[in-house]
Amino acid sequence: MNIQGFKVNFLGDSITDCGHAFDYEDLGEGYVRMIYNSFHLNNQKVRVLNRGTDGFTIKNVKRLWNISHTKYKPDTINILIGINDIAVMKNTGLDTDEALALFEKNYEELLLQIRETCDCPITLMEPFIFPRPAELITWMDDVRKMNDIIRKLAEKHNLTFLPLWDKLLNAAESEGYNKIT
Repeated sequence: MNIQGFKVNFLGDSITDCGHAFDYEDLGEGYVRMIYNSFHLNNQKVRVLNRGTDGFTIKNVKRLWNISHTKYKPDTINILIGINDIAVMKNTGLDTDEALALFEKNYEELLLQIRETCDCPITLMEPFIFPRPAELITWMDDVRKMNDIIRKLAEKHNLTFLPLWDKLLNAAESEGYNKIT
């Protein structure tokens, strides 16, 4: 498959953002840049668009898509979102079941909006956290529930689901949390 000129769009929160607004290439210093570098090391001229924003929730990503979808016209979309939704739920005392149901509703609406304007492959990436600082341990069950929702949405819409959490957690435990973060 020839992917020269291919546009890869990343949507998400701070893990995707990783300072892209302060980077002259608009890529940030995280996984989006690593993917860009991988393409270009192999001499594949792929346009990588980082549309992650620090602090975003699923509702913010949905709003961003509504504003920017016609501008970028990606060939593929990758979404990594959810941890800030958990933070809002935990820090505001929202009922877990209601908050996760609302997350699922907003995520599905986003997917339907994307499908209305773009018939491209979509990858749903699994949100993850590490048990550092220690209070994040209390978030882990809810993140697992959220990941089950995202996996279910991927299956329902015939999309790719990319599991990340267990692999990253294992790597962090063996190589150190700061290195993987």
